[in-house]
Amino acid sequence: DLPLYQMGNSDQHEAIYDLLLSHPGVVVLHDYFIHHFMHYHTAGQGHWTEYEWEMIYNLGAFDEGRRLARAVRHGQAAVPLFDIPLNRRLIDTSLGIVVHSQFAAARARQGRPDLPLLIAPPLIEIRDGHSRRAELGLPDEVVIFGSFGQVTAEKQIDLALRTLAEVRDDHPQSHYLLVGEPQPDVDPAALLAEIDGAGFVHSIGFVDTLDAFVDWIHTADVVVNLRLPTVGETSAVALRAMAAARPLIVFDHGWYSELPADAAIKVPPGDVAAMGEAMARLAATPELRQAMGAAGRRYVEQYCQPAHVARSMIDFLKAVLEPHR
Repeated sequence: DLPLYQMGNSDQHEAIYDLLLSHPGVVVLHDYFIHHFMHYHTAGQGHWTEYEWEMIYNLGAFDEGRRLARAVRHGQAAVPLFDIPLNRRLIDTSLGIVVHSQFAAARARQGRPDLPLLIAPPLIEIRDGHSRRAELGLPDEVVIFGSFGQVTAEKQIDLALRTLAEVRDDHPQSHYLLVGEPQPDVDPAALLAEIDGAGFVHSIGFVDTLDAFVDWIHTADVVVNLRLPTVGETSAVALRAMAAARPLIVFDHGWYSELPADAAIKVPPGDVAAMGEAMARLAATPELRQAMGAAGRRYVEQYCQPAHVARSMIDFLKAVLEPHR
């Protein structure tokens, strides 16, 4: 038998990580960086020596790894969550790796060019949804930009809201929808007060069912899916937006650079001017929104369904397993 693991960058994967080290197999590496997970798994449990050895192992340098880990422990350096992937032990242990992007594949091959590797798009179910615009009390002519999922600093919600506040000078019909639970590193209420956003920002908070989450995506006219920095993730929200035929605005880096150009406007990371131009263009052009949404839906239908992924995955697993029979 060949174990197949799905590994992500959260504390929910602790049992999976321990098992894949003791029973190596093929790992689907959803996030290329797993430093958030590894820090929790070691230092987060008080095991600072283990964290130190992971840093040494990943950097391949004893003195540098020990120095950096101890600086983090004593508060002399920030945890380098977005600088060091901390995935080398996982990759070295695995019999094969499945990633979702060229971005992740290129980095995995740098350390293990001999490792069997497959690039396979993630599977996204196309779900019917309906707009909940009436619950917001907004008329049809309002253009709703939306961000979905946990509200974290990396999602650059402050940049998106500040930009839309300026865009509204020329496009006052533009509103913003926030769906997701704010995390401790952001304060949406303070930001809304600063930009006087109460009249055009609608914060829903945490949504407890996938059906409701998909409905809110269908409520938006444009989905803004920013990540800065990126951990090499493949965004399920972005793909769900495409499945719902919604155009995207993303930063042009990581996996997001690989999205089809006719389905997503890709702006330089952190570029406020480019963000404003993208928002204004989509706010003013319903035909463009419709065309981009249709292109995104076609992409998901063609590449992110089992019929497309299954054969390549089966062939890959057979090839990995054969030498170990």
